[in-house]
Amino acid sequence: MSKLLAMREITPPTGAPPRYCEKVFPPYRYVPGLHPHPVAHPQGHSYHPAGQHPPAQAWVPPERWSESLDYLYGNDLYNNGYWWEAHEAWEGLWQQTEKGGPQGRFLQGLIQISAAHLKNHVGHAEGVERLLARAFEHLESARTKDGIYMGLDLDDFMARARRYFAELNTPSPFIVLEKIPC
Repeated sequence: MSKLLAMREITPPTGAPPRYCEKVFPPYRYVPGLHPHPVAHPQGHSYHPAGQHPPAQAWVPPERWSESLDYLYGNDLYNNGYWWEAHEAWEGLWQQTEKGGPQGRFLQGLIQISAAHLKNHVGHAEGVERLLARAFEHLESARTKDGIYMGLDLDDFMARARRYFAELNTPSPFIVLEKIPC
C-alpha cells in the first residue's frame, strides 16, 4: 500500500452497537502521520503539559466490569473507530492488573486487537499478523467456562475478528457486551 493511501482519516464502522457510556469522543481519531500525536504534541487531543498528568484510572475487578467507566469507554472508542484512543483507555486499566492473570491478559488482547486495526488502516500487514497472533493468545487465556469475560463473548468476538482480518467486505468485529446489570 502506498504511503499516500495510508494517510487518510479513519471512517467509523457502520452499524456500531449502542454506546456503553456517555463520555464524549475526542475531536479526531488519531492516525500516525496525519494528526498531531494525542499526548506528545501540544495540539494533541489528550495533551497534558509537563508536570500535569491525567487522573489515574480506577481498577475494577473483572466481575464488576459494568462499573468501570474506563472499560466501557474503551469499548465505545473501539466500536467507533477510535482505535488508538481505545488502546490508551484499556492500557490505563491494564497497567493496574496482574499482567499474567486473566484480566491483564484479556485487556492486553483487546489492546492488541485495537492496535491491529490501526496497523491495518495504515497498511502495515506484518504488524497486523503479529498483533493478531498475540491478541488471540491473550484472549484465549482469559476464556471462562461460559466463554464470557467482562461481559464479552470471547468465542464470538474472536471468530468475528478472525473473519474481519482474513476476508474483504466483512463487517467490523464490534465489541458487544452482555446486558449491563442495573
